[in-house]
Amino acid sequence: MQAQELLKLAKKEKLDQIESAWLAAIAEGGSDLEALLEVPEVLASRRHADLAETLLWYLVDSLAEAGDLKRALQVARRGGEMLPASTVLRDLLAGLYGRAYGDRGDVDDLIRLTVKSDLPLDEALAGLEKMMALRPGAYVLDRQQGTVGRVRGLDAEKGGLVVALPDGEKVYGAGPVARLEQVEDDDFRALCAFERQRVEALARQDPEELVRIVLSALDRRMELRRLRLYLEPVVGSWTKWWSGARDVLRRSASIGMTEGSSPAIFLRSKPLSHAERLVRRFDSLQEPVPKLTMALEVLREAADGASVPAEALQHLADEASAIAARADEAAVAVLAAAVADAVHEQFAGVRVPPVRYAERMGQVLGDPAALAAAGAGEELLLCALDFIRRRGPGGWQEFFAALMPLVGRTVCEALAHRLQSAGQEEALAEARREILANPDSYPGALAWLWRSCAARLGAEAGPEVDPAAVVMQLFTSLTAVVRSADLGEDERKARIAELRSALSLRDGAPLRQALEKARPEQLAAVKDLAERGAGLTAGMQADLTTMLRGIKPALFEKAVPPWEQGIVYTTEAGIERRRAELEQIVHVRLPEVMREVGQAASFGDVSDNAEYRFAVAERARLAERAGRIQEEISEARVITHEMAVTDHVTVGSRVRLRNLLTAKEETFTFLGPWDARPDEKVYAYNAPLGLAFMGKRVGETVTFQVDSEERRWEVLSLEPAL
Repeated sequence: MQAQELLKLAKKEKLDQIESAWLAAIAEGGSDLEALLEVPEVLASRRHADLAETLLWYLVDSLAEAGDLKRALQVARRGGEMLPASTVLRDLLAGLYGRAYGDRGDVDDLIRLTVKSDLPLDEALAGLEKMMALRPGAYVLDRQQGTVGRVRGLDAEKGGLVVALPDGEKVYGAGPVARLEQVEDDDFRALCAFERQRVEALARQDPEELVRIVLSALDRRMELRRLRLYLEPVVGSWTKWWSGARDVLRRSASIGMTEGSSPAIFLRSKPLSHAERLVRRFDSLQEPVPKLTMALEVLREAADGASVPAEALQHLADEASAIAARADEAAVAVLAAAVADAVHEQFAGVRVPPVRYAERMGQVLGDPAALAAAGAGEELLLCALDFIRRRGPGGWQEFFAALMPLVGRTVCEALAHRLQSAGQEEALAEARREILANPDSYPGALAWLWRSCAARLGAEAGPEVDPAAVVMQLFTSLTAVVRSADLGEDERKARIAELRSALSLRDGAPLRQALEKARPEQLAAVKDLAERGAGLTAGMQADLTTMLRGIKPALFEKAVPPWEQGIVYTTEAGIERRRAELEQIVHVRLPEVMREVGQAASFGDVSDNAEYRFAVAERARLAERAGRIQEEISEARVITHEMAVTDHVTVGSRVRLRNLLTAKEETFTFLGPWDARPDEKVYAYNAPLGLAFMGKRVGETVTFQVDSEERRWEVLSLEPAL
């Protein structure tokens, strides 16, 4: 049935025929979506919202099942505008956005703050689209307040998009975010508020570009005296600056100026293209890494069809080659050579001046950390990595694997894909092990590792590493990021958001799967981390507690600390030493004593035989000791790394202390009684000294009485000894 016939049924309100006719039209296919959507629109306008909702659900479901997520979202969004109170469409849209934008780490938070909020669906969708469009670093104008700001990013805990304004931060939720309008990244108002040095640099180096951005942001035509009001605070001496800028503006192809001593300045009808402006900005930048990043942005514009003159592309290649030739740091030289090569690869007519980069590339291959620390963004770093793979001397596989623990999630994903495509599973496995062993090196790599594990949970092959161990490292890393004094506030927030997003992946389903397979001591450690809650939102903390309570209720019974459990905790080595002692008694000492008993008995009357009585007593003592050791070994428990991951001294802790009598620092390790080596400051946790330390936290004081002398220590830090 054609859409026009369906529309007639809707207008005549023949409700009993519409649903079957609608399903037939969907099954036939070929109908124009816009024409079809007029049908539920008419029904909604005539107060038949339930039927309109049903028709929309059928259509969205059909498109989604066919894999056409783009059109399914288009229909669902239109439905949300028609029926802003529909819970069915709200749920549909939440699922569709999750599937369509699953590669965005913040998509779950975005959906929760908008589509799953109490806002009418049309407003929630407008807020979602706006939040998705406004990336961190973008400049925005609050139309209501008339102020400009810079987007910091989504903060789920604060409930919206955080925007830095000249007078402080403001959070825009799903409703208020509609007031924000993105402005150009060279908007004069924004630059004056957030990049004052850049404006001052433009005033010195490119007065034409400075005037262009003033006119573009404020008014395409203005009198000189008005222009002076805006620019005098940033150019210093106006008279000196204007005497040079006036001649530049007279030669400008994009800015016009009337005659006279007080001219009007205006933008010509055909201003510079965005790509041309990017090239100009490329020339204005001085630092090599930002300059190379801008070159890639120009390349991307050209690849997307923007008109970039051939001479401009050649200029990019020449400048990048010059940076490669004169760079002091090998990593910067390789980044620059990579950009020059990328220009040539994309545009065959561009000539790349010869640059001897082989030695520099060899230096970079030997020092992955140098490339990771060069300050390159994801796009520039990936450009360099593809260059190394394409032009390098070999060994890129090992280099990629060594680099993975040092970079963020997006670059990790790209490196993993390249290694898998090349069949380098062992190199990839080594990278996973290294990330898990050093989670603080870069939390983004850990977030990638967890997502990699989560993708394989439930699969036949299973994850490559222990998912529960990765979960524990995620919590530990989140705590470390929150407490780190070495991170700037923006970087701290970005890392916290990335780790939170990883833990909340797919509404926590992978987290639950991992915890269901975790060992008891791992669950206990996760519970302890959850209770401390560093970096977790209140909601995440509550959800995790509920999850753990459902998996292992015994965790929430009153716990008896290990040093009070009446059993022996020890290391594997301690157990082996105890077994060796048992072997010595059973296979050496007891046979010797048995021989001594037999020999003494051979002397005849044993009633007054001292040697016989001594041998028999020794046999009984050894047998009793062997039995006791065997029982201890059977009941002994091995000290694990996880049980020592706590905020207090426990079995398996290594403790850094300050002796309050001598003011010297000391390090004590508390292991089992079979591991004690007092001369190496390794003590038994259940000895008097060990028990004095058990349960103490950082900053607390430990007092221990030795005869009449009192010793005191302050706990400075603690870590697992295993």
